[in-house]
Amino acid sequence: MKKYSITISNFITISRLMLLPIIVYFILTGNRFTAFIIMLISLLSDGLDGYLARKLHQESKLGRFLDPLCDKIFLAVVLGTLLFVGAIPLWVVIVIVLRDFLILLGSYFLLKIKSVIEPSNMLGKITGLIFGAMILAFTAGWKTVGSFLVYLSVPFMFVTFVVYTVNYLKIMRGAS
Repeated sequence: MKKYSITISNFITISRLMLLPIIVYFILTGNRFTAFIIMLISLLSDGLDGYLARKLHQESKLGRFLDPLCDKIFLAVVLGTLLFVGAIPLWVVIVIVLRDFLILLGSYFLLKIKSVIEPSNMLGKITGLIFGAMILAFTAGWKTVGSFLVYLSVPFMFVTFVVYTVNYLKIMRGAS
């Protein structure tokens, strides 16, 4: 695995962040359909970057760090924007952003102290998929679907947080 390199996969990951101000603009101006379409493209590219990295043998430490960081920034900004326009409850934003912040903090300490980047696991990917569907639903104004997805995500959020915490602690103790 390459240490640091700009690859097509990393470029796609960074492109998600570059689309973020456009998505925010369309949500704030009430053009939810356009925001939905751009957000859908952005969320689909999240799966594409990992696929291409593996397929083209371009996996890198930068990509393993950058992808989840971009995901969390993307989610926090979209959730904050949806909260600002009254499309999503405050408690949902607090729970998701707090969870993601704690996971990022743990990842930072792993990287700083042990030089390890913990890869995402299948439960984390499922949780991310539910989050993506949830923000799409709230962006489209489908509050019932969005609310269902919020409650569906709660057990996944809890379990993934516990799994990541246990893995982080094992690595910190040197038992990985």
